[in-house]
This record gives sequence, C-alpha cells and structure tokens, in this order.
Amino acid sequence: MKAFHIQPQFEGIASTIEQENAAGEFDIHGVSEIMVPMRDGVHLHTQVYLPNHGESWPCILVRNPYPNNQAILEASYTHFVKHGYVLVIQSCRGTGLSEGDWSPFVNEREDGIDTLDWLVKQNFQDGNIALFGQSYCSFTTWIIADSFPKEVKTVFLDLFGVDRYGQMYMNGMFRHDIYTSWAFANSGIETSSDPGKLYQEALHVIPHEQADEKLFGRKMPFYQSYISETDRNSAYWQQGLWSDLLRMPTKIDIPVFMVEGWFDHHLEGAFKGYDLLPEPVKKKSRFVVGPWDHVGNSPGERAYPDSNLLGSFRIKAALEWFDMHLKGQEYTFPPVSYYRIGSSRWEKRDTTVNEAKPWRLYFVNDLEKKLTETPSVSSPVQYVYDPNSPIPTHGGSALLAWIMPSFNGAPHGSLSQPEYPERQDIIQFDSPVLEKGKSITGGIKVSLEVSSDVEDTAFSVKICEVFPDGRSFNIVDGITSLSYRNNSDTPMSYTPNQPVQVIIEMWPTAWEIQSGSFIRAEVSSSNFPAYHVHANAKGPWASMKEYRVATQTIYTGSDRCSYIDFPE
Repeated sequence: MKAFHIQPQFEGIASTIEQENAAGEFDIHGVSEIMVPMRDGVHLHTQVYLPNHGESWPCILVRNPYPNNQAILEASYTHFVKHGYVLVIQSCRGTGLSEGDWSPFVNEREDGIDTLDWLVKQNFQDGNIALFGQSYCSFTTWIIADSFPKEVKTVFLDLFGVDRYGQMYMNGMFRHDIYTSWAFANSGIETSSDPGKLYQEALHVIPHEQADEKLFGRKMPFYQSYISETDRNSAYWQQGLWSDLLRMPTKIDIPVFMVEGWFDHHLEGAFKGYDLLPEPVKKKSRFVVGPWDHVGNSPGERAYPDSNLLGSFRIKAALEWFDMHLKGQEYTFPPVSYYRIGSSRWEKRDTTVNEAKPWRLYFVNDLEKKLTETPSVSSPVQYVYDPNSPIPTHGGSALLAWIMPSFNGAPHGSLSQPEYPERQDIIQFDSPVLEKGKSITGGIKVSLEVSSDVEDTAFSVKICEVFPDGRSFNIVDGITSLSYRNNSDTPMSYTPNQPVQVIIEMWPTAWEIQSGSFIRAEVSSSNFPAYHVHANAKGPWASMKEYRVATQTIYTGSDRCSYIDFPE
C-alpha cells in the first residue's frame, strides 16, 4: 500500500466537494494497486482506496476506460472513503495500466462479472457493494445488471442510455457529431495528427465509408458497423451486445439511482431504461433529470438557478443513496424529479409517463406562415434543399464533439438562434404570442405531410421559444429521412412527388414557455453535423458518392396532417 495524494491541479474539485458535504469520520489510509486476473488470463489494473481505521467497509466499484480521467475520479470519488467506504477504481481492458487490447464495449460484460467475482472474495468489503460511475462507467454496470451477486445492493447510473440504435440513428439519420467524434477520439489507432482535425475532415469525406481508412490508414471495425447498420432489425442490433443492453433494465432487481440531463446525448435512452425497469424496482428507485450535459454542466446561454440538486460530481446524492442502501440509514426520495426549464424549479413526479391530452398547433400557410389552434385552407409551401450547403447545427442535446476542445464541435444546449435571412431553405412558422405560460412535459411530436421530387430525402424540425425581445432559443429538434419515416426499422419505398405523412418524435423535455413569448417551428432538410447530410438519393447513406438538389413541399391546411402536439 502506498500513500495517496490528490494531484494539485484537482485540489479545487476536492475542496468544493468537501464544502458541499458533511465532514467524514475517516482519512484515506492509502491506496493498493492490484492486477486482477480475468478468465482469459488478462490482468486489469485495480486501485483500492481504504479508510484509515477498521477492517472491512461497504464498497463502491467504478470501472473506468479513460486514463486521462483517473486523477479527476480520485479527487472527487475518494470523498466516499472519508465517509467509511472502500473505493475500488479499475481501468478497463487495454486502458491505463491494464493488460489486453482496447475494443470499445466488447469485453465489459465478462470483465465486469469477473471483477465482481474477485471483489466479493476480498476481506476489505463487508458484503455491501454498490456500482457507481458516469457515462461509459455506467455502461460497465448496465451490461452486467442480470448477473449481480447478492452482495451488490444498489447501482448509481449517471448519464447513459440503453438504446444504442435509437441514440445513433433518428429515423434513418446518423448522428455524426456524437459517433464520428467519439470514434475518432477513441479509435485506439496511433496517429501523429490531431484526432479533432481528422474528425472535421471525416465529416466531409464522400463516400463516408472511406473516411477512417483515408484518414487513419485502416478501417475501424466498430465504426464501420455504426455507419453501415442502418436497420434496427439487423442482426447487429437484434443479437449480441446492444440487444443485451436494451434488455438489461427488465432484468435488474435492486434499487437503481438514474441521472440524466436535458442536454445530454443519452437522454432518450435513459428514459427508455427507466421506463423498462420492473414496477417493483421503480418503486424503490430514483430518476433525476436536470439541465445538464454529458459532464454534468448546464450549457448554453440561459441561466438555471438552483439546479445543483445532486452536488458536484453527484457526490452528495450518491452518499445519501449509498448510506441508505449499504449502511441502512433512512431517507425518502420521490421516484422522479424534473428540473423545469423556464420556471427554474424542481418538480416531484411519480412517473415519467404523461397521459394528459396534448395541446395541438396546426401549420398554416396563408398570408403568413403560422402555427394556429385551428387548421386553415390548404396551401403548400415549397423550398429547395441543396446538400452542398447544409444548415449548421447550433444548439441541441444530441451532441458530443464539444466535449473535446480540439474537435471544434457544434455548440450545445439552448442557444440564441442565428438569423438566416439569405436562406430560402428554412421555413419558419410562428404561433401567436402566449397570454399565459404553457408547460411542456415529455416528447413533442411533429406531424408533417410532405413530398419531394427525389426517391429519398430528409426533413428536419426545430422547436423554439421566441422571447419578447426577439431572441429565439431552441427547445428540441428532430429529423427524418423518407426511407425510415415514422421510426421504421427497415427502409420504406417512396414515389417522388407523392404526399406522405412523416412523424418526428422529439426527445423529452420539461419546459415552461413564458407569458409574452411565442413558439416557432423551423422546418428544413438538414442539421449538420448533428446529423449526416442527406444526399437526396436512395440507398445506404455512407456509400453515397455525390449529392443532388431536391425540391421539397410541405402541405398545410384542414385536410392535411401537418401539426405539432405539445404534451402538457
């Protein structure tokens, strides 16, 4: 065992956490480094942080694939040790000082099960174990949720969803900003070039299936699967790892604390994970959703007062939860807690399900383009979509490249939207000014009746709140191709110039539209690089070698299916 010291540059993190929580009764005795054997003979570097008195303690396990985060985890998570927990942090296979080859996600089930088999035999833990962690560290917990030994009493799952396909594709449109950036940052391929620069170049490689080989000199098999497996019902999604992950919530039988952010790219998948929990598990679990992104910050250009409900790095909330489930202390929590943007308040709820009848606004095209509570006469709106000039992403939840400074990712969160007076391919529909505020709770659903003069194309929608001073802030956005319209698992045919209904189900939100504001819906055909640029041609998107221009039509009026449903 060796002495433990927080690295000087992270002492501020530790100090903040100390100020937010009651003083602990222990000091950190030291840290032991152990190479834990896996079933195939590979050894994983595992650090054990012990309190300074006692022989066994409740135990918190974290499995981490990011060596650069180790010092931050130590600065924040060792606060548990001061409250009488033994902390175990293990580097995932092929990362840090662990042996083996790094292959994202592939080995975490077997390695996680083997690690727990080792852990329950150790004398330093007293038979009460919790798993804890954020992002990928939560994945390492989810993927073994059906195999916990009796010693595991609870898990704390922060910022990770269980529906990988639904996170990677929205109605056939690939989320470049999330998964191309993540792939290029975590390729495991040695390169003298900045991965962020390569990512920016990759976004513009046509056909995109050649991007990794062109820029890295060889293909990334996991990324090739991401960009080619566009059908949800393919074997890639229906068998193996990602199928297992999607089923894990139904198999868990211990209390779960889940955390999500309205501006996190795992948002929808986390809602699905919570909703799939067995009802008896939900009754003893907790789900908290705040105005946070993937590192727990509140991004964008709006203020979110009183949003730090859980404490820095979730330590305050986790301590209460672990004291309850590992030490037998008593606390009471609401099953679901939402932070409502706009009213800046936390709301306690019994469920994520909203059964209230939605508030509907219809798309209208008369002298002005409007959103109204009653439909008007039929009138189409046309625009030309040129894939060579996509609309740049500005704000939103389904974004990740921003997390790595050199990647120059699209800005995320709720942002004041730019004006594009020179563009004819953004059609704005505005509601009347609201005389009193309106609450939105859940997923906004947009129905559009559209046509195009090509066999396949895309339609995108952004919902905004426009304040009395004229500033427009994005609430949610979504997109669909015609081939995968209405959340189809396989490509559908489309006959050019024939009207069809497309439904775009937005990710959930809890938002208060202010009195004096109005709602704006921006309809277009691109949102890049949040989603790939649709080439206006039928077939696998990553194989497209050229773009073509398309003429798009939106149909409005009383005999058309163009409207927005707002869940109240």
